[in-house]
Amino acid sequence: MRVSVRATPPEEVYAVEAEYAGVTIPLTRNQVNGMHSGTFDLTPIPYGPYTLKVTAYDRYGEASTVQRLVHRYAPPTMWVISPRPYTPITRGTPIVARCVGTPPYSCLNFSAFVSSQIRTAEKLTGGPSMVPGAMEINQSPSSPPLQSGEVLRIVLQSENPGGGKMSIPAIYGMYAPVYYVEESPKLSVVQRAPGAIIDFDATRILFLDHNYLLGVVDRATELVTYIGELQPPTPHTTTEDYGALTPSGVVMQSWNGYLFAWANGLFSRTERRGWIDAVNGDSLLWMTPDEDRINLLTLTTDVDTTFHLRPGTTTPFQADIADSGDIYYSTYEEPSIRGPGELRLGDHPGYLQRPITDGTNVAGRWWNGAVCSSYLYTADGQEVFLGDSRQGNAAGLLLHGGYTAFLKSDGAVNQVWVRTPAGDLHQLSDFPTSSRFDQQRLRIGHDGISDTGDVVFLNDGKRYIGRPGEEPEEIGSDLGHARWFDGGWYVTLGNTLFEVAAGDGTTGDGAVATEGMAGRPVMERPQEGLELMYTAPLASEAAEPPAPD
Repeated sequence: MRVSVRATPPEEVYAVEAEYAGVTIPLTRNQVNGMHSGTFDLTPIPYGPYTLKVTAYDRYGEASTVQRLVHRYAPPTMWVISPRPYTPITRGTPIVARCVGTPPYSCLNFSAFVSSQIRTAEKLTGGPSMVPGAMEINQSPSSPPLQSGEVLRIVLQSENPGGGKMSIPAIYGMYAPVYYVEESPKLSVVQRAPGAIIDFDATRILFLDHNYLLGVVDRATELVTYIGELQPPTPHTTTEDYGALTPSGVVMQSWNGYLFAWANGLFSRTERRGWIDAVNGDSLLWMTPDEDRINLLTLTTDVDTTFHLRPGTTTPFQADIADSGDIYYSTYEEPSIRGPGELRLGDHPGYLQRPITDGTNVAGRWWNGAVCSSYLYTADGQEVFLGDSRQGNAAGLLLHGGYTAFLKSDGAVNQVWVRTPAGDLHQLSDFPTSSRFDQQRLRIGHDGISDTGDVVFLNDGKRYIGRPGEEPEEIGSDLGHARWFDGGWYVTLGNTLFEVAAGDGTTGDGAVATEGMAGRPVMERPQEGLELMYTAPLASEAAEPPAPD
């Protein structure tokens, strides 16, 4: 504890000392500003209030003393007990939080401030707890009640014994998890993870928890393997972390510009700084920070080869990798989609956006500053003009199994259309506001079409499934990400994997979705059962992989 005092008149002061908790130290005079300062070692001193006494002596031994009450304390411990970070909740779900003081102090004036897109720091006030010296909150936001589509942030606050307030998360330096509100009766909980779900497949879930630990859940055994710790973002961070599962492991892009590859149980020890653009199978395309060099990384061998060089460029490189390993890419410098060998597809005015392929067909969009023109290139060599939309990015196309979904302007807003393998065109939406596709980094163009041509899209805060000849079916809010997988529609939202009930009330495997409180399907097992996942052994410990920073 640093103590600084000013003793006057300075010419009469001979010595100054301070006493705190039975310990006395001399205070040294600073010749520049005239202050007397010293530092107490508080390590052996128990928490509690103590009198700080400062005494100044003149040359004749006369003394003058001042004293103040100073608290030696540790801040109270505050945490949200329920819901867990990134957990989807329903209306009426209480926020349960606790504050425990450090003896001999108690928690003072404990409260939680809940904010979202529609509420500004609604205050929930804590009351006495059964735990001595503690306070607890157990209530649901009510002004207004929770609504589907809200993304909640919770800040806990208490008063220090000596005055002043303390908040968690702090204003600076701590990453704040979020909580989602979703009440759709068409979403049935399949599985939860210990953090926000980034990707999933038939056997694994990739997640990032609120401590920025990256891990993989074995879906059959619920065994968790923590594979590294990423650097948490700051409140000023504008870029996001993203990643994907691969057949051999995991790839992850950190917001700070580092990318990491984990294959066959080991982290790559090669430092790579840049940005992941596309990944599929054993192949990953990434670009250096200046985007002058594009590298192709073979994940299982950890070998980079130069794929494309363009010194001095200032325009984006965007690509897609087919299951076969064929790569289709675009740059603003060229008007055509580049493919394997010397293949070039299309030649249109404007900026060419990210091309996509389903392994059979290829599609691309050209942006001229006013509209984006979409074109399809079929396996038999045809170029098909799909239409113009009022959206200047690459997220306006989907390809799967010969079907093509695209955005097309009706003169005022964008509507969703689908083209069948036979070439038939169907309009799926007819809303007064623009619709858009449900896209996710590293999966752009691939998740939103079923094997039969049904298309997921978003409009006005809601998610729909569009089917030719039918009205769009609302399946929930636009939170999270929807994906066609293994014969059914799934939604990942926060730490939860949901399956979407079909129009007849069944899930993809034909099972009837059961409904719980507030129309929310019941979980297959209690959430508390996942506590064991935090204590599961780490399979990567024996290999001692380097943790990313």
